[in-house]
Amino acid sequence: MKVLVDIGNTRIKWAVEANGIINNTQAVNHHEIDFIEQIKGSWSTIDMPEILAIASVSKQNIVEQLSKLAKKNWPDITVVIAKSTAEGFSVTNAYKDASKLGVDRWLGLIALQHYYPGNSCIIDCGTAVTIDVLNQQGLHLGGLISPGLQLMKQSLYQGTVNLSHVEQAFSVGLSDSTNSAIYSGTLLAVAGLIEKVVYQFCESCQTFVLTGGDAELLAKNLNCQVYVEHDFILKGLALYSSSCGK
Repeated sequence: MKVLVDIGNTRIKWAVEANGIINNTQAVNHHEIDFIEQIKGSWSTIDMPEILAIASVSKQNIVEQLSKLAKKNWPDITVVIAKSTAEGFSVTNAYKDASKLGVDRWLGLIALQHYYPGNSCIIDCGTAVTIDVLNQQGLHLGGLISPGLQLMKQSLYQGTVNLSHVEQAFSVGLSDSTNSAIYSGTLLAVAGLIEKVVYQFCESCQTFVLTGGDAELLAKNLNCQVYVEHDFILKGLALYSSSCGK
């Protein structure tokens, strides 16, 4: 059994993997003061795992805190820290310096090649939106990065006078209030980016996979067929940790 942990820019997401099945997915915002206590409470209910696998694009001290907590809970556990490499798992990294590709993107490509082999594209809709393309030989053709929905909204709220942050869903379209205009504008901006990439750079792609916290919302506002995979980075991490990163 494994505990899989994905540390993003905003959230820590974790799940238990046993016999190839990922269960009990949970998440916490690591900007909250008591996030370690929240994870500690959750992990106290997990039976002894063999491996703790961590993928992180955030601060190193969070990785250290979680590794320390795991060792305290399960003294014999093996801790695996995922890293991006030039090649692995039938995928070839497009980056000249492979280590500079975010490990979440690398794991997404690993999962994409395993579960959707062929010309395909993965779109991770989190704090940032990342888009990466694979061909049928498993060659990473490169990708794009854009601010995600929440980051776009935050930049408007922080950089504009007399705007207050509102967490509310609205109908998408021409709007008759500032908050609804921001909601539709940011949503359509990201949806437009995705559709532009799909039609300009991915003519040969047969499969488009959306993952991340805003995947469901964006999928509903796209004029192209996509698959939504909620635990896709964790699936990639499970594949990666099956060989302990080798």
